[in-house]
Amino acid sequence: MKKLLVVLLLLVVGCSVAGKDVSAFQGQVTAVKVGGLEVECSSAVRKGEVAESEEGWPCLVLVPPDTPVHTDNGEDLKMETFREQAREEKLLKVRVTLSESTEINEDPESRKVTAKQITVLE
Repeated sequence: MKKLLVVLLLLVVGCSVAGKDVSAFQGQVTAVKVGGLEVECSSAVRKGEVAESEEGWPCLVLVPPDTPVHTDNGEDLKMETFREQAREEKLLKVRVTLSESTEINEDPESRKVTAKQITVLE
């Protein structure tokens, strides 16, 4: 009986920890890279908590060529148009939907993600 209780307790704890994965985040494009973007993702790193410091956390967002890009009005954008806009416009805000949910934290490796879709926010 004790073993069953321990297994159930571990299952409950495991499920509560697994809920910290991120499937999308919003942030400002800080740089356009070959094959991707650098996007401010501090809100995802902090899990919505108030910042104790002003340190920002960038995510390297890999953007496959077939990644759909839309405006928040639903208008489709060509990838070239989007990349040009991201280079020219300071503080372009986007919502990045990830190809798979993942935990994003201070570890630089956790902040390398792949975009499934990008929405330009106005």
